[in-house]
Amino acid sequence: MEMTAAQLEADFLARMGSPFGPFYYALYKEVVWLHAKWNEYRVLYGTTPESVHILNRTAGFLFRIVGDALWADVLLHISRLTDPAATGGSRNLSIQALPSFLGDPLKAELIPLVAIASEKAHFAREHRNKRLAHTDLLHATEPAAAPLSGISRRHVEEMLLALRNVMAPIDKHYRDTTVIYERLISENGAARLLSRLRRSEPCT
Repeated sequence: MEMTAAQLEADFLARMGSPFGPFYYALYKEVVWLHAKWNEYRVLYGTTPESVHILNRTAGFLFRIVGDALWADVLLHISRLTDPAATGGSRNLSIQALPSFLGDPLKAELIPLVAIASEKAHFAREHRNKRLAHTDLLHATEPAAAPLSGISRRHVEEMLLALRNVMAPIDKHYRDTTVIYERLISENGAARLLSRLRRSEPCT
């Protein structure tokens, strides 16, 4: 039986206690949401050329803005989830904080996995710091003099895999479950939009 959000939150607290239960439930929701957004992006822009063509034929300028906004949001989301455990005097909801809640042997298992995921997020953090959250003047005016590292869908996929590898041991240890984050696709999302756009096009 599928749990409501309130029941799921209560289950996390019951299994993990406080303060870890509330922290991990909040992190879990962010990881789910990140995968959901990425999956929607992939359906629209990364599955088949035909999908991109139909978006361009329908409202190419608008869907260019939507695509750029989704892409930037995914990079920002990855950056937030791999921020330091604390910035100044404020704690962050970040995978970097996970080991501080855990005891060995789970803590020892998580430390290298967190390090790998954080390294895989370097590309996103670089673009966040120089282009998305801030506009680096040198890069903006002389991009050839201050180039950013290349980014691709493969970089995102590799980082998300590393992120799932961080979550998996905790999901298994505390909840005896395997969460398939990468398959979380809404029935009321991009696939439905593309289907309706296809039906609305005149037959050729």
